[in-house]
Amino acid sequence: EFINIMTETSLEIHPEDILYILKHPWEVSANEWGLLAENGIESQLAYLEEHLALTRVDGYSKLWKTADQEPIALLGGYKVGDKKYETFFIASKHMQAHAMRLSFEMRKLLKEKASQYMGCTCGLYSTSAHPSQISWFRFLGFRYLPDKNLGTTRYFEYIAS
Repeated sequence: EFINIMTETSLEIHPEDILYILKHPWEVSANEWGLLAENGIESQLAYLEEHLALTRVDGYSKLWKTADQEPIALLGGYKVGDKKYETFFIASKHMQAHAMRLSFEMRKLLKEKASQYMGCTCGLYSTSAHPSQISWFRFLGFRYLPDKNLGTTRYFEYIAS
């Protein structure tokens, strides 16, 4: 069981929540976000706080927590251009236990946002080596666009139509 904490403005997502995820990462997040590198946690905390601020201007964010109030995952989307958004996702060690339900929640949220942002695209780059990466993003509603890859970093896009 987990608690949904949703905010459109990121005001209820605190640095302590982000730090919890960064210090107790899901294995996939640890690798993808470079948390094992020197200053990895500090630099990613600054990055996430900066991008959460962008979600307040024009975007969305959502934080999921366990029943014990420990963060599971953070999702955010922010405007980068006319009808163009980017998204980020990072998860804590609790992701494995909540992956199925969280995936359905994320898919539902993205569909709701698509109805509010008709005609917009939301892109993301992922360096994850998880074997189910492409099928998971497809389940969420993203398309894999290999022509926009950057080296080994894959590009996915959600079209709000």
